[in-house]
Amino acid sequence: MQECHLCETIAGKRKGWKVYEDKKIVALLSEIPASAGHVIIMPKEHYPILESVPDYVVAHAFNVANKISVALFEALGAQGTNIIVNNGTAAGQEFAHLMIHVIARRQNDGMNFQWQPRQLTEEQMSTVELTIKEQTKNIGAFEKEKPKPIELEKKPVTITASAAGKREGAEKTESGEGAGGAGASETAESASAGEKEKSASEEENYLLRQLRKIP
Repeated sequence: MQECHLCETIAGKRKGWKVYEDKKIVALLSEIPASAGHVIIMPKEHYPILESVPDYVVAHAFNVANKISVALFEALGAQGTNIIVNNGTAAGQEFAHLMIHVIARRQNDGMNFQWQPRQLTEEQMSTVELTIKEQTKNIGAFEKEKPKPIELEKKPVTITASAAGKREGAEKTESGEGAGGAGASETAESASAGEKEKSASEEENYLLRQLRKIP
């Protein structure tokens, strides 16, 4: 497959006069300009004609074309702009990479994009209308960009010596070990044994008192 020279320009392999760039689109000054202020807007990925471009890229490209048009008015003092797509060789497309032309215009600049109007009969107009309508029934379906998975940056966890000591102490406390842990356990056991002995002694004294009351 022959390399697209516009793709080479986008990749920086060929010289280009870049005026705008983002993740999807690049805008360059035309190498064969119709005026001083002729900008071509292209998708970075290789799409030969408009029909092959995803809807969301088309929408973004024409949004950029609108902003470039505003820039030509503001920066160059343009009095008008033409925004043109030569879509297919029959329409004058010279390179198999979609381009949107934004051309700065001024009064009496000598450029002529006029065409000779053709008079169609009412029957011809009706036939064309019905044929196009049939193909535009699903025009409302808009292709959306698929969301990309979010990549979270994994950071290594660093445990300091003091933090490690605190963690170890907490674990020993929970298990009854460590300073005071064993002592606290022994104290609790001694208190329980003492309470049992006291209870047995009180019960024994009570029985003796009851026996003395028997005649």
